[in-house]
Amino acid sequence: MTAPNNFKNGVSSFGVPVIGGGGGNGPIPFTLGSYFFVNSATGNDGVNSGTRDIPFATIDYAIGQCTAGACDVIIVAPGHTETITAAGGITMDVAGVTIVGLGSGLNRPTITYTTADTGTLAITAANCTIDNMIFNANFADVATAIIVSGKDATIKNNMFKEQATSMNFLNCIRTGAVANNADGLKVIGNERISIDAAALAFVSILEATNRMHIAYNFDNQASATDIGHFLIMGAFVCLAARVIGNICNITGDNNAQTVGVFATGSSTTSTGIMAYNLCGSLDTTTELFDTAALDFQHFENYYTGTIATNGKLWPAADGA
Repeated sequence: MTAPNNFKNGVSSFGVPVIGGGGGNGPIPFTLGSYFFVNSATGNDGVNSGTRDIPFATIDYAIGQCTAGACDVIIVAPGHTETITAAGGITMDVAGVTIVGLGSGLNRPTITYTTADTGTLAITAANCTIDNMIFNANFADVATAIIVSGKDATIKNNMFKEQATSMNFLNCIRTGAVANNADGLKVIGNERISIDAAALAFVSILEATNRMHIAYNFDNQASATDIGHFLIMGAFVCLAARVIGNICNITGDNNAQTVGVFATGSSTTSTGIMAYNLCGSLDTTTELFDTAALDFQHFENYYTGTIATNGKLWPAADGA
């Protein structure tokens, strides 16, 4: 005998829907805006209403139904699948939108990049969030998975993976090329699993970006490229930066690294801290954690180029 459902219309508090957890990565955020549901298995764009029982089929269509500044939330079903075939294949161009994937592990919603190496998810509006999704490379040398040119974007709890060798992301996340458009960027708790030797930086900064917060990410890659594997900043000024608690594990054989293995940059006027990061590779020649010119204050960052050894403190401790 089936128990009766006493909550056919859901549970609400003071007229606001109460929604449960988001696949083990925290609750779906409270909002006074709207909740829209997306499910590729049962949804239909342009016909359905975007409710749990009558969802949309694609994320980009759901974004188009959101209201700027209303803090609308798009809830994506476990097992949802979608493809990106061109630049801006999904574009977060409505301010304040949060995308939350349900499910855990490989059951999370999966966005697969096919057909072109220029395919991207673009964040162009301010205050947008992507949480608990899988981004899957199914094409060779996809330049960038997510491009950020909107302020205060948050990218958290996501996985970046490859379908197979030679189907890979070069960069997972990068900013646009206009100064300060990506101010307030937060990249927190993500992971990259890469088996291709051509991988570049996990995060690439292409213009001045203030208040960036990059924390608790895990980057496992087989790259043998001579670059900063986790963070590339170039000469761009980044003020009030926090690069904290990240792990970069490089399994590619590279004994000719000429730049910082964890991070590279040449700005001499950036401010902030780089603390408690760990980096391991197979480079026993250079063993340079980051570019010497980087002027962040450093606290307890460790690097090793040898398997089965503890890392060394890099750069050297202040002897004063």
